[in-house]
Amino acid sequence: MKNRYVNRSKISEAKFRELIRFFTLDLTAVQISKLTGLNRNTVNRYLTEIRKKISFYCHLTAPIPHTGDAPDSGAYGDLKEFNILIKELDGKIYTRVIRRSDSDRLYSGNENGEEYFKFDLLIDLKKEKHHFIGSIEEGHRSYRARMNRIESFWSSARTRLVKFKGMRSSTYQYHLKECEFRYNNRDRDLYTLLLTILRKYPLFE
Repeated sequence: MKNRYVNRSKISEAKFRELIRFFTLDLTAVQISKLTGLNRNTVNRYLTEIRKKISFYCHLTAPIPHTGDAPDSGAYGDLKEFNILIKELDGKIYTRVIRRSDSDRLYSGNENGEEYFKFDLLIDLKKEKHHFIGSIEEGHRSYRARMNRIESFWSSARTRLVKFKGMRSSTYQYHLKECEFRYNNRDRDLYTLLLTILRKYPLFE
């Protein structure tokens, strides 16, 4: 079935656009399934692939090059085996999921340690604590504004992630990247932007 946004698609392009429309409205897979008439498993499959493309796009546009692959979160059963790095730059937020064990590089000077210090905040999911790791300029108005934006982002992202109770650890990083994508493009038409991205990078490549 011809679909410019999906390789070997089994649903029409019109139906896919409808799915994208509801996705950008932040509806759940159950809601999208009911509104589109698509099987819930089909919707979940497409949403997972869409989030993978969003993650790919975020990595491409991030100001801090990613020198390695994202951790294989599927290798862990517990989300507490991860930490999150957050960077604020020019009003936008950039995130990275790293293995908890990799956080040692922040203090050991090992490979990628310097790269990690380019971020502003590390969130320890196991201890539920925040650690400021970037340059700290207490009292500077611009610094406080940056920290406020980071805290605002993480507060909304954490609330949003709670909606996906029982999510597999293998998909956590994709949901986090979706939060980043939505935040950084909150003043844009997400529907048009996402279709533009998927036209260039179709699903199931």
